[in-house]
Amino acid sequence: MHYSPFVKAGLLALVVLISTLVGWEIYLRSQGFEISYNDDNDLWAYHRQQVYKATAANPVIIGSSRVKFGIDLATWEATSGAPPTQLAMVGTSPRPILADLARDKDFKGTVLIGITEGLFFSPTGSYPEQQANKCTAYYPQWSIAQRTGFYLNRQLESRLLFLDIERFNLRSLLNRAGVANRPGVFALPAFPMKFVTDGFNRQTTITQDFMADTAMQNEQKAIWMYVFTKAPQAPMTDSLLTTIFGAVKSDVATIRKRGGQVLFVRMPTSGKVWELEKQVFPREKYWDRLLAETGVPGIHFQDYRELARYECPEWSHLSPADARTFTRDLIRIAEQKTGWRIARSSVASASTNSSTLAAR
Repeated sequence: MHYSPFVKAGLLALVVLISTLVGWEIYLRSQGFEISYNDDNDLWAYHRQQVYKATAANPVIIGSSRVKFGIDLATWEATSGAPPTQLAMVGTSPRPILADLARDKDFKGTVLIGITEGLFFSPTGSYPEQQANKCTAYYPQWSIAQRTGFYLNRQLESRLLFLDIERFNLRSLLNRAGVANRPGVFALPAFPMKFVTDGFNRQTTITQDFMADTAMQNEQKAIWMYVFTKAPQAPMTDSLLTTIFGAVKSDVATIRKRGGQVLFVRMPTSGKVWELEKQVFPREKYWDRLLAETGVPGIHFQDYRELARYECPEWSHLSPADARTFTRDLIRIAEQKTGWRIARSSVASASTNSSTLAAR
């Protein structure tokens, strides 16, 4: 059987491509990398459609990376009997997502909002809102073709490391070569490649390699200090803050009017990050005023000994082990603070007490 030169060239190219991908996959596995899902618009949209059954037992979580790391979804589900919907985004203000839920007339559920002051109180339309705005705009347009591609890709991502484009595509790898700052451009240093992994449930978890490597931890600490001292920040005027508080108050009131519930949570930080945050974002000007303006209950980690005891490995996010104990304590405190029934034991206890009272 004779093949044309074009067929032979095509077969050769296919063999080279498959050999390259197999070799790349073997290399990544030999370096100890863990499977991680791409936390992209499609994954966010998939979870966005789950919000309509949200209750105190399985709230919608919005915020930034600290609630993605620090609220352990498996622990929450084991405690409450239902999984939360994780819609938080790394490095992103949750205010556009809060506004999106407020606009959705079918949403009447419970929202837990993680507060990272530097992101939450960023000016409307600024960089920290860009990814949230992209996702909230993408979700209503999520087509059948995009959904089909997402479901197919999900099966491959759960098995192949090289499909993790957030870490291993050419652009990501080239960014690690380092880009110098220049007028009008702030280049964020590349995080350690073994810093975190993302699950299909959008749980972000610090890897065991990172937890065991103090050099990587120190590298990440240096990045946070660089961000705090070098990143350009818009001046936070009183009028700008007032506008932000007004918008948040309006969105919260809209959700509550439909029967929904809202809770603010200030996650733990430690070391130099916490020291800087206290100076830059004084509590009375931001956290205390947020609760007063909105009338929403809030849990600040510094107010509870069991929540304030954690030392974050890189000063900004909880370790996987700490996230599990933190989540159990947070649920208990949230129940006491709000009167909501979250844990299954609490529901069972309430049912028993109601039956006893009825019998009397």
